[in-house]
Order: sequence, then structure tokens, then C-alpha cells
Amino acid sequence: MGCAVINALRLNGVVYSYEDGTRALDGVDLCIEAGERVALVGPNGAGKSTLLHILDALYLPTEGELEIMGAKVTKKTAPDATRRAGFLFQDPDDQIFMPRVWDDVAFGPINMGLDEEEVTRRVERGLSLAGVTEYADRVPHHLSFGEKKRVAIAGILAMDPEIFLMDEPTANLDPQGRRALVNVLLSLNKTMVIATHDLSVAFELTDRVIVLKRRVLYDGDFRGLMARPDVITEANLELPSLVRALEGWRKRTGREFEMPLTVDEAIETLSRKLP
Repeated sequence: MGCAVINALRLNGVVYSYEDGTRALDGVDLCIEAGERVALVGPNGAGKSTLLHILDALYLPTEGELEIMGAKVTKKTAPDATRRAGFLFQDPDDQIFMPRVWDDVAFGPINMGLDEEEVTRRVERGLSLAGVTEYADRVPHHLSFGEKKRVAIAGILAMDPEIFLMDEPTANLDPQGRRALVNVLLSLNKTMVIATHDLSVAFELTDRVIVLKRRVLYDGDFRGLMARPDVITEANLELPSLVRALEGWRKRTGREFEMPLTVDEAIETLSRKLP
């Protein structure tokens, strides 16, 4: 995929090696434009979390180049680059630590040097967008896992970064919590990179998928991925049950149709194909 003159994120030949010499990433080239929503998928140990840490300038490449919003990231510029992206960790306990939810959401804006009035405005906006205003005076560690994730997102929203990086945002959520979180993410007009094992969430939230296994195996749309069983097999991916069921129905009935990716598309397809 060609690069625009300025991208939200650009990686050129990025390699990342651990101290023992093990390569977590091996020659990754990526361009992600401002406003794009991208799913990052692959097996355990594929380097997805490592890549997110690099995109947030928390890790620097062992080899290759990283640019965030057109600026090359170096050891000197990494702290400023990190502030341009908001990182949602897989475990919200890794980023929620203050005695009250309000204090936790305010932590980022306060450390940005904003005045009290602006901090209050941002906190109230973040709490509202994440649907957790009523939790403002609660102790974060008394909340459910899903509520904590929404509080963590409120904290990112309060900082208003240009880029959202999310590591398994729906992992370990019950269906109601998963739906609430997906709705929050759908409401945001931000550049997003979402690492996930849940392809149904990826189908719903993003238009582009990058399959990673230390290197990029595939970069394109979901329909193109569905036509690449070799990539799906190598990356240990499983298509959502809805897609698998309709694929089986298509083979059994001999009906030809473009495979739907979402529930709404499936309903539309079945309404046209069933007598």
C-alpha cells in the first residue's frame, strides 16, 4: 500500500528484537492515514502488542524508522510522540490507579499542564462519551472489568489524542459490556489501530485488516482476507460464526452471493436469497 505524503503512522523496515536476540517484528512496512480504522490480527506471539507499543513510541525500533503524524521518532522525540496517541491496554488495571474515577480521568489532562477549567471540561466530556459519568466518585477497583475499560477509554478521551491504539479492547467482556464498548468506539472520529482476536469486532469497527506474524502477511480489506485461506490458516484465524454458517449454507444450497460481514448485511442477504 502506497504512502501519502504525511500519514498518521508510518513504519519503514521496522525490526524489534528482545534482549536475548529474539525478533518480535521482522521488517514491518506500514502506512496508516489519518482517520483510518485498522484491525491488527494474528496468532499469539505474532508481535501485535509489541507493534502497538512501537506505534505509541513506548518502544523504539531496533532497526527501521517510525513516523507519527509526519515526524520521525527518535529517543529524544519519543516522549512528545507518545502524547499524540492514546493507548488502551488489554488489562485496564495497568492504567487505572487513582482513588476516584474522576481523578483517574483527570490525571492525563493535569499532566498536560492544562488549567483547572479545561481539565474539568475534558474530564466531564470523557466521562460522558464513555458512558461512565455516574461512576465519577466511585473507586475504580470496585468496578467491573468492562466498566474499568470504559473508564480507561474516558481517560484517553480526556487527553484528546490524535490516534487511538487499543490492545484487545473487548477481551474478557460479557456481551453487554462488549456492546457498550463497541458503541463508544464507533462514536469516535479518530485514527484507530485495534489489536484483536475477535474478527467479528474487527468487521464491525474497521475497514482495513493487517494480519501480522512478526511480519505483515496481509494488508487489505476483509473480503480480500476471506479469499486468502492460506493467510487465515498461517495466522491461526477463525472467521466469525455468522460468516462460517453462511459459507456452509452457500456451499450446501449452491446459491451465489457476496459473503456478508455483519449481522445487518446477513439479514439483507437472506431476505434476498430466501423464498
